Amino acid sequence: MRNYLLILFLSFTAFIACESDTDTYTVGEDFLDVDTKVIVTDTISIETSTIQLDSVNTTNPTRLLIGALQDQDFGNLKSKTFFNLLTSTYDINNDATFDSIGIILYYDTYYYGDTTKTQTFKVHEIIENFESHNEDDDNFYNTSTLEYSDTTLGELTFTPYPNKKDSIYIPINQDFGSDLFEKLQDNDINNSDDLYQIFKGLTIAPDENSNAVLGFSQPSTVMRMYYTIKGEDDEDNDYYNDFTIQSYTQSFNQTTSDKSNTVLNSIESYTDILSTKNTGNLAYIQSGTSFNMRVEFPAIENLNELEQNSTAINATLKFYPTLESYDTSETGVDSLAVYVIDKKNRVVSQLSSLSGSSVYATLSSQNDEFDSENYYTVDLTYFVEQVLTSTYDLDYALLFQLPNNNNGVNKVNIYDADNSDKSMKLSVTYLLY
Repeated sequence: MRNYLLILFLSFTAFIACESDTDTYTVGEDFLDVDTKVIVTDTISIETSTIQLDSVNTTNPTRLLIGALQDQDFGNLKSKTFFNLLTSTYDINNDATFDSIGIILYYDTYYYGDTTKTQTFKVHEIIENFESHNEDDDNFYNTSTLEYSDTTLGELTFTPYPNKKDSIYIPINQDFGSDLFEKLQDNDINNSDDLYQIFKGLTIAPDENSNAVLGFSQPSTVMRMYYTIKGEDDEDNDYYNDFTIQSYTQSFNQTTSDKSNTVLNSIESYTDILSTKNTGNLAYIQSGTSFNMRVEFPAIENLNELEQNSTAINATLKFYPTLESYDTSETGVDSLAVYVIDKKNRVVSQLSSLSGSSVYATLSSQNDEFDSENYYTVDLTYFVEQVLTSTYDLDYALLFQLPNNNNGVNKVNIYDADNSDKSMKLSVTYLLY
């Protein structure tokens, strides 16, 4: 019955607005004891907090993330990548001579942090089977790791230019390359199984003094082995054999952070809820490490006491990011993914509209001669109506995270409802009938 009336009302919204200017009240007026069909309120209580999911699935990512960040809000973050490699060519001419070997990483233009400083990447050989340590789950997560050798196979110190150059080249130890070359040439390695028996893969880790995380294209990453063939008079006597991350091989990104000296230190489990009352009226969101904002409306069901025959026809949440916490040029800050979660922070579903499509919080800008500000808005109409019409006490909250949660390390901090200047507000338009 409620949904029928909702559709009927939306069909005649323009007619109702023209018939009576007194039917609709401005945002900020609380429940009005007048003869009216429409009531608007923005005084619904909001509880905001920061939570951290226990892990983020990063299996076979489209982007390899490598780098480190030092952040006063989130702590020291480090991202390294793990992958194994295959080649399509196991036959090398007996007259060939090994020249060199190295890793080619192609920028995918993603970066976060200070790219004006030099970076140092180090390559290590994985020394255990490329398998998940979880017996019940084959996936890898941001907290996963594999054992690798302490010996550095290759190292490169460079200044990154993710928007100007297409790739970087990390030279690999000559002895490692020569040994691999000889095994291919002598037919000790004839297929992918033979290769895997002696070579499990590589990890690339950043120097901890770096202060930027860079993105590289996973499909384009190669380990390239260069060689020449004796007796050829051709001036272009250069050959190479590529080892690539293929669709049926495995890779993952590990992104971890040390938050011990931050306000987020008390979060130890995904069930922990750190109220913004204890974090300076700010909620914290960061992808990669999966810090998320949790928003709850503990008194929303009290709207049912307004009138027996009533329905919410519009509900919009508006909130403001701190300007210093994000850069609009970065990927992912123009929207936030929203999920419905239970009281233990377990995801129930992605937030959706009445039509079933996913709903996001979108960033808007307001510029005038007096002020310039950015804010997010998200349509919660269907969510509020579900809570109000359910015969059960759903006890649901909302989780907000960056869309690139498993593919980046962006951050944004949000003011809560108790902030004096830019407070979070839920505006609900209610129809009485």
